Amino acid sequence: MLNLWFECNLCLMNALTIDVEPDFPPHYVSFKGLEGLKRLSEAVRDGGCGATFFVCASLLEENPGVLDLLNGFEVGCHGLEHVDYTKLSGDEVDEHLVNSLDIFQNHGVKVLGFRAPYARVNEIVLSAVARYFKYDSSRNFWQSKPKNLKEFPLFTGGKMFGVNPVLFKTACKIPVKDKVFFTHPWEYGGFDFERIIAKRQKMRILGYCKDNYSKNLDWILGNGTKNLKSLL
Repeated sequence: MLNLWFECNLCLMNALTIDVEPDFPPHYVSFKGLEGLKRLSEAVRDGGCGATFFVCASLLEENPGVLDLLNGFEVGCHGLEHVDYTKLSGDEVDEHLVNSLDIFQNHGVKVLGFRAPYARVNEIVLSAVARYFKYDSSRNFWQSKPKNLKEFPLFTGGKMFGVNPVLFKTACKIPVKDKVFFTHPWEYGGFDFERIIAKRQKMRILGYCKDNYSKNLDWILGNGTKNLKSLL
């Protein structure tokens, strides 16, 4: 009976998104976690699923090989650099977005969607995003949606992927339409997970550990995921 209940709710789980960025910002500045990108892309591909990879344009410029791992997947923009856009002026936001799009175009990538670094936006940021992108995916599902921009709100992800699988599945019971999950490559390999644990001590009460990331990801992929473009 419980399995049937989960299956009925999983029909609402639609999209998987991966933020391709420097390792564990703002705490560290490295790119060792790109090793986890290979594992993530292979897991999604092997599961016959879809996903949207939001890539920092500056990271792409320095590591163009990431596109080889993302062949066949939707690529979105995760900003020029991983900075808090709500602390930038309107002109600065525009400059970041234009420069980002130039980098993607120079690498032959057409992007439709945007996710703000740290998933932090305000009216200035959203207004700029609406000028350059078809959709945004930065706000949480309980927040109001922007009026002039298609929004795919975030359901859960990040450190929640590391909690006990029973708790994770329980959290997924909330009947939200088009659930958007998000995660990061540096949580899956390359980057020293003990450094992540050190910053997330309070999560241990929820059974937080490295192995749970793969378990919870496999559970989601086992029920099918889409990219965001397919939901437009």
